Amino acid sequence: MYTATMEYEFKEDHFDEASLLWRDEVLYLAKKQAGFVRMQFLVSSPKAMAIGTWKSDEDAKNFMQTGVFKDLMEKLKDMISSEPKPQIWDLLYFAEK
Repeated sequence: MYTATMEYEFKEDHFDEASLLWRDEVLYLAKKQAGFVRMQFLVSSPKAMAIGTWKSDEDAKNFMQTGVFKDLMEKLKDMISSEPKPQIWDLLYFAEK
C-alpha cells in the first residue's frame, strides 16, 4: 500500500470553510478513483492533515493527475497561511480490530 499525507495550515477565520472545501473537492473524487483504499482528514485548528491510502503509488499519481490538487489550491489560495507540505510514506506495520 502507498500512503501520502498533505499538511495544511489554514487562516483561522477560514478554517471551517477550507475544511468543507477539502471534503467537497477531494474526498468525493477520491472515493471514485481506481486503487482508492481510504482517505482521512485530521484537524487541530488551524492545522489539518489529509491522509490518503492507495493500492499503489501509480493509483495515487493517477489521482493527482486529475488536477484535483491544482483546483483545490486555486480555491484555497486566500484561506491558507502557508504552502501545504506533502510527504510520502511506506506502510511498515498495520493493525486493525
